[in-house]
Amino acid sequence: MPTQLLPGLISALAGPDSDAAIEAGLGVLREHGLVLSQQPTAATPQAWLVLRHGKRSLTFTVKAGSTPPDLPTREQVGLLLDLALRRAAEHDEARRTQERWDLLANASFEGVMIHVDGVIIELNQRFCELTGYSREELYSPEMLLRGIAPEDLSEAKTRIRNRVEGEFLVTLIRKDGTRFRAEFHTKQSQIGERPARIVALRDVTQRERTAALLRESEARLRQILEATFDNVVTLRDGVIIDIGGGASHFFGHPREIIVGRAVVDLVPPTARGLVAQRIHESVVGAYETLVISADDELVPVEVVSVMSTLDGEPVRVSGVRDLRAARKLEHERRQLALQVERSQRMDSLGVLAGGIAHDFNNLLVGVLGSAELLTQSLKDPNELALAETIRAAGESAAMLTRQILAYAGRGDVHAAELVDLSELCRELRGLLEAVLSKKAQIELALTPDCVTMGERSTLMQVMMNLLTNASDALEDKPGSIHVSTHRVASPDARWERALGATVGPGDWVMVRVQDSGVGMDAATQQRVFEPFFTTKPNGHGLGLGSCLGIVAAHGGAILVESARGRGSAFSVLLPATKTQSAAPRPSSPAQARACRVLIIDDEPLVRMHLRRLLSLRGFTVCDAADGRAGLEAVAKERPDLLLLDLNMPHLDGIELVRKLRAAGNPVPVVLCSGNLDLAVERGLTPGMVQSVLQKPFSTDELLIAIERAREP
Repeated sequence: MPTQLLPGLISALAGPDSDAAIEAGLGVLREHGLVLSQQPTAATPQAWLVLRHGKRSLTFTVKAGSTPPDLPTREQVGLLLDLALRRAAEHDEARRTQERWDLLANASFEGVMIHVDGVIIELNQRFCELTGYSREELYSPEMLLRGIAPEDLSEAKTRIRNRVEGEFLVTLIRKDGTRFRAEFHTKQSQIGERPARIVALRDVTQRERTAALLRESEARLRQILEATFDNVVTLRDGVIIDIGGGASHFFGHPREIIVGRAVVDLVPPTARGLVAQRIHESVVGAYETLVISADDELVPVEVVSVMSTLDGEPVRVSGVRDLRAARKLEHERRQLALQVERSQRMDSLGVLAGGIAHDFNNLLVGVLGSAELLTQSLKDPNELALAETIRAAGESAAMLTRQILAYAGRGDVHAAELVDLSELCRELRGLLEAVLSKKAQIELALTPDCVTMGERSTLMQVMMNLLTNASDALEDKPGSIHVSTHRVASPDARWERALGATVGPGDWVMVRVQDSGVGMDAATQQRVFEPFFTTKPNGHGLGLGSCLGIVAAHGGAILVESARGRGSAFSVLLPATKTQSAAPRPSSPAQARACRVLIIDDEPLVRMHLRRLLSLRGFTVCDAADGRAGLEAVAKERPDLLLLDLNMPHLDGIELVRKLRAAGNPVPVVLCSGNLDLAVERGLTPGMVQSVLQKPFSTDELLIAIERAREP
């Protein structure tokens, strides 16, 4: 029996499955009367064999009625069973290890493989899922390299050949032909004596897409910043570490010089405290300050700051905007607002002046006309002196009215002629030598061909005002008055702040009157053209105001430049004309041709004066008190000429002329008004009337106007 036990036991324990082999071995032992039992006690038979393995023990006893094997057989059985148990334990441990490896590999979100020189020798299920290939397909030689996109294949071969470790990105091609972006993490190792590479594969398509979108977002943000700000400055602890934006420099400072400098070095001392405080306290938001340009110019800027991070470290990012253009636009807007305000003020004054001029000049027609007739008829010297005094006072009142109209920009420039401004200044010097300061040294620098189209008398008034003001500015002390004329094609930037017409490139004549007197401060310069503002004890404040109105009416502008204690300069710019020959001025006719005249005027004093004046010179005179009555009188009296007032009740002068011309009546018309600009505003066109006459007027001016209207 023992000789049969050992061969049967050895054969049973040699099976491939360790657990099944042990079970078969136990069956052989049972056949020979040896059974596995619990630990024997006093009531059980004595144990034949006890095996201990780890914390476990196996006890074999001899079945009743059986003969136990001898001692050598027992030792051999114990040795065989011990070896079988050890083999089973090793198989269990290997199985558990494999289970753990399979669990770890298959539960990984990354594909894991081991390859030797590009040939895969081991991989997990996730690797198959990512590539779409089966294990058997991936174990094929060169399969790894075939799955890499052609554009990345060269780099992959180089890394495998040189055994480079670390991370890199490649594009992989799945079995179905689709592509995805993958990240390889490689580690060089060994299997026995052979070098092997362990590779972890991760699908980073979404991550790369997110990164691409982030880069696009950053690019858009950068473009917005560059479009919004001139520079974007990044600071760390108050030191510039980066600069970007639309300009490659920081207000003229090259980038390589700016980076590494403290930002407070680029602001003037007066602004350093504010900038340093905001940086130190990490204040965010917008504020305005100054920076020093490369040309040492103080540049106003707006700074918008936020706190951020760069490489994990806190930084301060500030957008810097150049405010010079905005400040210029703001200044221009203020100047435009002032011009609009002044224009509105002048329009209001013009309406008032026009009303005053109409009524006042009607009165002056009677006053001056009657005074003129008196001077022609009186013989007594005392009475003649009184009449002359009345006439002089009336002329002064007429001049004051013209000044008010000129200030309001409603001066009469209808009687325009060619005026040589150089000759005008030369003529005025002789006329004013008795009036100007005896201590003033007058210097003339006059250029030929400085001709403009305008009214000589009003332009002479402008020059007289500028020269007398220059003389007064010397305050009876030695000084100089420099007068110059020259042609100008492109007025410089100073003329942007001039008053009057808008100035631009063209053909201009400039007259400049400069003195070495006391000068004016900024506040005085702002008010010097205002009506009734004067610095003279006996001035009425209409001189320079009327000058501005006259120049503006001529399409020109005035520029004043002055400083306290450094004198003043007044420059007048007028449109130039190439024609230099002037038409002859009409003179008073030796004998006016008498005719039948109809006077249409709503002012009784004017009608009475004109009737008396014309009757004395042989004219046949009739009159009407308003436009409607005048229209009826034209049909009834059939006059040779009309003396027509502009402003009348019921039917004004322009409407009356239109009705006459529409009816085909060619009667000559002399239009009389104290405000001829109003005639233009109401639609007076060339050919409607034959002559115009500004109230008040002299007898000679009236007769000249009548003769001009009657010319064929």
